[in-house]
Amino acid sequence: MKLVNLTELKQHDVGIVRRLDESCLLNKIRLSAGEVESRLLDMGIIEGAQVTVMHIGRWGREPIAIRINNSSSLIALRKNEAAIILLEMTQNNGSK
Repeated sequence: MKLVNLTELKQHDVGIVRRLDESCLLNKIRLSAGEVESRLLDMGIIEGAQVTVMHIGRWGREPIAIRINNSSSLIALRKNEAAIILLEMTQNNGSK
């Protein structure tokens, strides 16, 4: 199974979270080890969650707005945060 990070998806793509990997951070930030991962887990971005990309910003492809498990809430992430979310793509990508 090939994993891709969230920054590689297009609008309306869907994937299943398989793991979070802080070694994929694009820009090193001043947080303790595990803090970015912990923040994402607190938002509901957990292993097995379905993520749908709802919006990608025009400038620098950020923010990236996602919906988790078809909820009514949207979560906006910076590209740096999105880079650590590794997903397995689902079959219904690019349907819209």
